[in-house]
Amino acid sequence: MFSFSFMNFQYASDLHLEFAQNKKAIFKKPFLPAAEILILAGDILPICDLDQHQDFLNYLSDHFKMTYWLPGNHEFYGSDLSTMQNSFEKTIRPNVLLLNNIVKEIPDAAGPIELIFSTLWSHIPAHLTEIAAKRVQDFNQIQWKGSNLTPQVYNQLHQEALDFLAPALESNNARKMVITHHVPSFLNYPKKHQNDPINACFASNLDDFMQKTTQNAWIYGHHHVNIPPFLIGQTSLYTNQLGYVKFKEGAGFDRSASIMV
Repeated sequence: MFSFSFMNFQYASDLHLEFAQNKKAIFKKPFLPAAEILILAGDILPICDLDQHQDFLNYLSDHFKMTYWLPGNHEFYGSDLSTMQNSFEKTIRPNVLLLNNIVKEIPDAAGPIELIFSTLWSHIPAHLTEIAAKRVQDFNQIQWKGSNLTPQVYNQLHQEALDFLAPALESNNARKMVITHHVPSFLNYPKKHQNDPINACFASNLDDFMQKTTQNAWIYGHHHVNIPPFLIGQTSLYTNQLGYVKFKEGAGFDRSASIMV
């Protein structure tokens, strides 16, 4: 009889180390390594502030065999997003990679596992672009070709993410785990945010997309509420967000959260 083994992955998002209270909280109670591979699903710290967080990056390098860090929207605060390629992989440490719209294949005795990374910028409907541009800081804090990011560019980035995900999720023999920062569904969306028009900047309705593809698990972040795992079709969705400590967000954040794939 054949036995099937699973691989363990630790995961977290929305650490927001650019804020002193968040960084203090993470260093007071750091990650408890529960797997060799750590996945960070965005909003960890702005890329332009890397030099200010060498201590955190050293901790990752020292305590995990490999860390895959997907950028969220806050990674690009203070930067010009147009200078980054649609698909990129940047070595922060030899075992800490920052990457977007990239597939990494992890070898395993039971068969390869594909980790599929995409920020998954959301789609903003035309009737919500004005209120989004006024209320969401992305459009003040992120530059695009020397000017402020616009909802139209947001939508362009969303389509590029879908164009990447669709072929990456075509069926093959590999187990698959998708990692996005933005939320891929409004199912089980936090009640405190329901009916807010700026939700279009946080989530997309990809339920039908997930029903038609073959991923095993999907990790997401961004809305700062820890929802218990749930299913869409055959896909299990997971999140583990710290959120803003000063607002007492991130109830249920787990320093050793991990999943088997």
